[in-house]
Amino acid sequence: METQEQIERIEHFIREVIVDEITKLQGVGLSYMQFVIMGQAIEVLGSFLDNKPMKAKGQSAKRFSLGVKKLFGGRYNGFLYDKLRNQMTHTFIPGNDLILLNQADNKNGYKHLQIIDGKLVLISEVFNEDICKASERLLEAIKNGVLSPKNIAY
Repeated sequence: METQEQIERIEHFIREVIVDEITKLQGVGLSYMQFVIMGQAIEVLGSFLDNKPMKAKGQSAKRFSLGVKKLFGGRYNGFLYDKLRNQMTHTFIPGNDLILLNQADNKNGYKHLQIIDGKLVLISEVFNEDICKASERLLEAIKNGVLSPKNIAY
């Protein structure tokens, strides 16, 4: 497959499947389920950063960590893999040290990434913005040749 075609396919996938779908969930007020997808999205974005095939087995933690380090500008740390990505993906139940909110339910005025009584606050709208920014960083790196595009079956 030609490189330009790969880039277009990746761009379409990231914009349609990651950015637009998460934003649609937010738009209909499904912030709780949005956290499930956002945790998974970090791993998917990270999968474009290594040199393994997209469907490589056993890469979940590495790809999540790579996505956080390279695409989120240091705003998130690795413990989110266990507390958000794993627990929400497999059980729909976040770790006990997370407070998941959307702006409408944020009656106490908490800030995204604030620590309250040892719990990390995640606000869906801000988290979504950060996923969108990370997606754009990834696309720019691919378009500018910093990262090689991967073959994706999309």
